[in-house]
Amino acid sequence: MIRFGVIGAGRIAQTFSTALQKMGGNLYAIASRDFEKAQSYQKQYGYTKAYGSYEMMLEDPLVDCVYIATPHGLHYTHMMLALDYGKHILCEKSFTLNAQQAQAVFKKAKLNNLFVMEAMWTKYLPVIMETKKWIDQKIIGDLQSMEVSFGFDAEHRRGSRLFDPAMGGGALLDIGVYVITCAIDFLGIPKEVKSTVELDPSHGFDLKEDIHFTYEQTSAHLKCSLLEKLENVARIQGSKGSVEIIDFWKAEHAIFYNLKHEIIHEIKIPHTINGFEYQIQGVISSIEDHRFESPVITHQSTLDVLKIMDQLRQSWGLTFPNETL
Repeated sequence: MIRFGVIGAGRIAQTFSTALQKMGGNLYAIASRDFEKAQSYQKQYGYTKAYGSYEMMLEDPLVDCVYIATPHGLHYTHMMLALDYGKHILCEKSFTLNAQQAQAVFKKAKLNNLFVMEAMWTKYLPVIMETKKWIDQKIIGDLQSMEVSFGFDAEHRRGSRLFDPAMGGGALLDIGVYVITCAIDFLGIPKEVKSTVELDPSHGFDLKEDIHFTYEQTSAHLKCSLLEKLENVARIQGSKGSVEIIDFWKAEHAIFYNLKHEIIHEIKIPHTINGFEYQIQGVISSIEDHRFESPVITHQSTLDVLKIMDQLRQSWGLTFPNETL
């Protein structure tokens, strides 16, 4: 059984820990710079060991795979450190601050025969996979356009990592990664990318953006925001109908319509736990099968999204303080 160690004891680590615990997985070690917080996680979720430093946990030879749940701006450093200790990796999205950092991680992992995957859990959700199958069967005909939005009002979280440039703060890396991944997943790599952005007047990071993808036969309009609640829905229009994926990033329900907007098919697949269970099982299966990347979340798919985010930030004149690569 794969023994997991977790770096970072924030909110997302709770979701991971809950899923792994209810799956009957091996919650072996939890590490936090706040040792009391690590001990609290150990007690709540049943981790075998708690550590007050990341290095101490990585030195433990019984840790097989590390789940990295720290802010974006620390992912690169923590992954390179984990690889130094010979650990497989599941790292939260956005995977790194830029594509160059990701390429360095993947190169090092390959040299050491280690598995690495971005935790873009949406791609593993059964509703997303089933929706793609039905679209491939032309239930809505040829694809014509797509709209995806993800936004919430985060003003009350001004002191959090979301608004910290050193941690890769801003809308793009936190939630824009979801809308971009969704568009690429269904439509592929766009031929042209255009955008408008609202930057924080004090610190220069992005608060909201409108992104337009242009393809040969289709187009996509993507919106993300830390200032307002958006629909958080993905809609795809085809020549014979359309599909709506409700709360696409955590999808449990998709509805297909004909051109008269009459329902012709529905997919309802509730999460067995909280949605993280699917990607966790994907990691376990890949490692046990001696694969070094996931067939669902490939290294290339991670790079494709990061390259577009790099392109967008370059057009906005936005760089992060600790963007060393």
